[in-house]
Amino acid sequence: MPDWKRHIVERLSSLRLAPTREAEIVEELSQHLDERWRELTAGGASPEEATRLALADFSEENLLARYMAPLRQSHTPASITPGSATGHLLSDLWLDLRYAARTLTKRPSFAIAAVSTLALGIGANTALFSFVDGVLLKPLPYPEPERLVQVWEKPPGFQRNGIASLNFMDWQKQNRVFSHMTALSGEAYTWTQPGDAGEPQRLRASLVSAAYWDVLGVKPALGRGFAADEDQPGKDKVVILSHRTWQAKFHGDPQILDRTILLDGEPFRIAGVTARDTNFDRGFNDLWRPLCLLCRGPQRNFHWLNALARLKPGVTIEQARAEMDIIAKTIAETYPKDKKGWGVTIDLWMDRIVSEQLRQSLTVLMCAVGALLLIACSNVANLMLTRNAARSREMNVRMALGASRGRLIRLMLLENLLLSLAGGLLGIALGFGLMRIIETSLPPFSLPSE
Repeated sequence: MPDWKRHIVERLSSLRLAPTREAEIVEELSQHLDERWRELTAGGASPEEATRLALADFSEENLLARYMAPLRQSHTPASITPGSATGHLLSDLWLDLRYAARTLTKRPSFAIAAVSTLALGIGANTALFSFVDGVLLKPLPYPEPERLVQVWEKPPGFQRNGIASLNFMDWQKQNRVFSHMTALSGEAYTWTQPGDAGEPQRLRASLVSAAYWDVLGVKPALGRGFAADEDQPGKDKVVILSHRTWQAKFHGDPQILDRTILLDGEPFRIAGVTARDTNFDRGFNDLWRPLCLLCRGPQRNFHWLNALARLKPGVTIEQARAEMDIIAKTIAETYPKDKKGWGVTIDLWMDRIVSEQLRQSLTVLMCAVGALLLIACSNVANLMLTRNAARSREMNVRMALGASRGRLIRLMLLENLLLSLAGGLLGIALGFGLMRIIETSLPPFSLPSE
């Protein structure tokens, strides 16, 4: 490779530059002559011919000034028509990007500080916004979630209480505002895998009346939901598995349907498996089985149930409240010993899943990380201003040698763009990593899943 520095130093001698600045310019121009020499040799020129042509280009009038501009002219790519405005613009932009990248790599401490600051702000916002989007912004993952409501008993002096089984049965029979209504409770069972000599395992179950799947408007991915009479005595020995349990306990056996398993020593037939990666799979339930209210001695004053319902099309929550108040008043008058002064409370299910306290906490956290991002951006802006002030002599020399103000501004903008892109990409990766850490650290039921 020819020694270009001697030729460049001869051309710069008349400018009387400071030694440090002259060394920087010599290094930059040497790189460009090296690139031109490689381009010529790659095109078939001999090393001697390539050296002669590169020096001839360097000796052209005003070529030094053009090299000193932030966007130095180069030979137009073959795919662009020589002399065209588009060709020069694209060529200039490409040279600008290369020069901006080279400038940032020469001062890695500044680039690392700026990119890291941006990445922290963007990463924190990305991770938290993912939770806010899933919890506050997205609707429930069920058909027409605005029609899903939760129904409570309302004791005197309070707003919400669990539901007695006989009251639920009366609601279910007498209401005309719900297309489906289901009661829910919870239970745990002991299960031992056949042929397994290990300890029995505990499976968490949700007890639901047969209309549960109709209320939510979903069906199991494998098999079926509960039949209309499978919450009646003698017909309730069926279960639906979560996809997680199906994979972990039964190895994803596709022939699992209608197989009998023993729960607490009693035989249950597997009727279905829920879909993968749904709220059913992310919750804490391992299985669902029918809730047989008549099997448990229905009572009027033992409040152990929750209830979900789906409003009929065209029925508003205010209309539902009005009708359920009438039904509750009738029950209170009929059974004054147990139900005097009791009423009904109806809430949109989404408002109960995402409590007001959780909404406020997430909103405060979102504002906090938003402020963190603003602080990060202001810090990076201050770093850029300080750095640009230190480069004022460099900019003055470039303008004296032919660089226009617009091209210097464009160079600065491209440097900022490269820093922003690097910080954004690193921030998104950091946010994704934080999301995975949070998801694996939290219990599956600590955030709303249904």
